[in-house]
Amino acid sequence: MGLVSGNLVLFDQNNSSVWQSFDHPTDTLVMGQSLCRGMNLSAKPTNTKWLSSKVYLSAEWNGLRYSFEPAAYTQLFQAETRLQLRPTQTTLVSNSTPSSCYAFVNGSLGFPDKIFSLPSASSLQFMRLESDGHLRLYEMIEPSRARMLFDVLSMAMDFCDYPLACGDYGVCNNGQCSCPSFSHFRFQNERLPGAGCIPLSNISCNHAQGHQLVALSDVSYFSYSLFLSLAISGSSQTVCMQGCLLDCSCRVVLFQNYGPGGDDGGYCLLLSEQKLILFAEDSTDRFSVFVKIKGNYSYKKRMIIIVSSTVAGLPLTWILISAIIWKKCKKDQEQLLDSIPGTPKRFSFHELRVATNHFSVKLGSGGFGSVFEGKIGNETIAVKRLEGVEQGMEEFLAEVKTIGRIHHLNLVRLVGFCADRSHKLLVYDYMPNGSLDKWIFDTSPSFTLSWKTRRNIIIAIARGLSYLHEECKEKIAHLDIKPQNILLDEKFNAKLSDFGLSKMINRDQSKVMTRM
Repeated sequence: MGLVSGNLVLFDQNNSSVWQSFDHPTDTLVMGQSLCRGMNLSAKPTNTKWLSSKVYLSAEWNGLRYSFEPAAYTQLFQAETRLQLRPTQTTLVSNSTPSSCYAFVNGSLGFPDKIFSLPSASSLQFMRLESDGHLRLYEMIEPSRARMLFDVLSMAMDFCDYPLACGDYGVCNNGQCSCPSFSHFRFQNERLPGAGCIPLSNISCNHAQGHQLVALSDVSYFSYSLFLSLAISGSSQTVCMQGCLLDCSCRVVLFQNYGPGGDDGGYCLLLSEQKLILFAEDSTDRFSVFVKIKGNYSYKKRMIIIVSSTVAGLPLTWILISAIIWKKCKKDQEQLLDSIPGTPKRFSFHELRVATNHFSVKLGSGGFGSVFEGKIGNETIAVKRLEGVEQGMEEFLAEVKTIGRIHHLNLVRLVGFCADRSHKLLVYDYMPNGSLDKWIFDTSPSFTLSWKTRRNIIIAIARGLSYLHEECKEKIAHLDIKPQNILLDEKFNAKLSDFGLSKMINRDQSKVMTRM
């Protein structure tokens, strides 16, 4: 029979419990359920090179262990008494008495020895281990709808600590993913940098004698503790590199000297495709990192290439000059956009990353991307990081110029933008009271709007749509009106957001058109 707690219990003829679902968790814990020794939560990641890969959160005698198989990645979380900092991770440690069960109760996970503090429950809560490796806490706000409250492991793990953060060959830095070198790698999916990178050339064991190693700068292995557990101690850097060249399956070399001199040997780790190849941005030069690429051609082939290049030198020179002129014209064209009165200000990605404190305060997310709170000087801003932008630079700048010239009392003002390599972001005025959905869907009395305010909001939405449809020079159909896209300022004046964005996004994500 099913109990109110959500536990499915099987009774025998003597009314004794012989089986219950709480003893066999899958990827979810509900409030009141315990994770005991021998039990674990598990989730199957998507888009990994291992068909049998899984993320686990397991109960052990000395804490909860987070692991990713078959990559041998693991972290142990213990009772919350103090934070112990390590080179690449933060672990919660304690001297408390070992426990055999860790209960999920109101306000904590791990009762009676609190391992993680949780937000207090106002209704039924549950937590789920998800395919990206995050353990998220949800709260039911109506019978068939839940909202995400908290990333449970965020106290102990940063975004870059997750083994699935940026995919194979990805470089993680403050929640952003990139490739270690665009000379030798490209994104697996330009619109999803977190899916990882792939080498520009395939390595074949049939031509192993031609392989060579090239150095990667400003990167290290994503987990220092995992590096130390897997690395071999005592070899020199030369021997370490030679070992990779002799091993056909080796793809990456990571080496760390024992000391500053570098003459006493160090730690050597060789990574094949069967290992977890994930980097973190690191400018300390404590690691030497090399990646294997196809080697040079034979001497005869090199001579042929040199002679051919000499003969073809003059046309190539003209091509190079033309490319430089084209690039200068393109740069001048982009600078011209900044000087046109009435157009939004152009920011660098670095400026917005500093303004948002590395995108730490997330205001919400939707079909076009995630929105983060930031501050430039004394002005609070909202920064939307676009996802799935399929347009080229010129088309993107043209759309930004069009949206930036639209000004109306009931439309959120675009104050700036960023178009820096693969990063495309829009900067809007900050709306202190957030989106309309949290004021009309939340059942708490503190979120009740008066009927006069609701009427004013409806009229404001109509005025904003009327301007876009009838009065705007380039008429725009929003086609994505929903409470999440209606924002409220400090006086509860309603303003429409996300107008004019549909054309920028890949049609697989949004089936709507922008222009009428």
